[in-house]
Amino acid sequence: MFDAILSRRKALQVGAAAAGLTLLPARRVYAQSKTVTFWNIQGIYDVEDPNDKTKKPEDFYISQAIDRYQKANPGITIEMESLPGDTSSFTKYRTASVAKNGPDIMGVWSGSYMLALKDFLEPTRPYFTDEERKRILGWDAVSTDFNAATGELLGVPASSDGTTCVFYNKELLDKAGVDPEGEWRNSFEDFVAALDTIKATGTTPLVLDQYGIVFQVLAWWQAQMLGGASAVGELVSGKRNFSDPPLPEIVQQWQKLKDYTVPGAETMPGDSAFRQMLPGDVAATTGGFWVITPLQEGLGDKLGMVKMPNFSPKAPLQNGGIGGVGNAFVVSNYSQVKDEAIAFIKFLMSKEEQELKAKSGEGRLINVTDVDTAKYYSPMKQTQQEWGLEPSTVFWLDNLFPVDLTTEIAAQSQLAWTGQISAEDFLAKLDAKRNELLGS
Repeated sequence: MFDAILSRRKALQVGAAAAGLTLLPARRVYAQSKTVTFWNIQGIYDVEDPNDKTKKPEDFYISQAIDRYQKANPGITIEMESLPGDTSSFTKYRTASVAKNGPDIMGVWSGSYMLALKDFLEPTRPYFTDEERKRILGWDAVSTDFNAATGELLGVPASSDGTTCVFYNKELLDKAGVDPEGEWRNSFEDFVAALDTIKATGTTPLVLDQYGIVFQVLAWWQAQMLGGASAVGELVSGKRNFSDPPLPEIVQQWQKLKDYTVPGAETMPGDSAFRQMLPGDVAATTGGFWVITPLQEGLGDKLGMVKMPNFSPKAPLQNGGIGGVGNAFVVSNYSQVKDEAIAFIKFLMSKEEQELKAKSGEGRLINVTDVDTAKYYSPMKQTQQEWGLEPSTVFWLDNLFPVDLTTEIAAQSQLAWTGQISAEDFLAKLDAKRNELLGS
């Protein structure tokens, strides 16, 4: 969500800038000038700030990190190109890789998005010692079978997405008499009762985006009722059907949320959704750590954050959300500078660079064990960092599903959300697409 021939290459060793990694004694790593091309998907590393158009490329962490690396490694040039944070970047990589003129390194979404490119990816296990792997979290997300102990590793986990949750306006919940930590999170029925209470005060309870309605809200309820990522994998393998209980009931209840949500959720971009909380007349939204900064800038101390509501108190998985290590670095197997590419990745993942990245406040949360993030993150961001490591955080379902199935889910969910198709029809279409992909 893939067979590859492993090289016997020794684990790469980098210079002093990559502390915590194996060092090569008394030998220069690079003997001649070489260029490493790096395609960065926007969001993995920030290269622009929509709230501050005056910032120049050199003001961002990744540009400064590249500069530090080049100065520490004369003769090595890192050429970075930033691509859109959407699936068009994967299409560009595949097209370039067929001709073997893609990048040496690319930042990608982990899981099935990354694995769909497996024919062009260099196995990474031979380049990392056991000690190096232990300090980086999330190797399952870059494994061919989502199990780093048994599967081939085709990337390096790059960052954490924390956990999707509910962000709310404290004043509006207080006005409605809804306790953010109260019983409304216990079940779907309790959740809807709270939404009714909020709606009765003249406040719109929710604003959701096209991604959030399905891959944050619906996905969480599906995953928790099934029991986690392993059970979700049975939907992919065909051992379980989307139309099997309890999924139809979950979708039927989920469809009711439309009446409590700002109209147009099924086509609303993420930024447009959560920013509708800023005027102060929408009570809550869902999202991850990435919405904290813009919402805090607008709402200040009125912003609160709580875990997703549970669909049922009897669910085998409770009090969690969707998230985890959603991004990775990959190295192209046709690259002529594989050693240099891995060395740069190790530099970026080093303790020193991860501290500087955390301090910058840019990009995704970090995913290494030897950095005290509480020194750098705001309380909300630190909570997100901790939530993302909890067992109740289920890995992104769209990263677990084959890409074509994810696309089908996104398209059909819009019709189900607006009532154009029933819950049963929605799930039957997903079973049909899954079967098509399995060739059955």
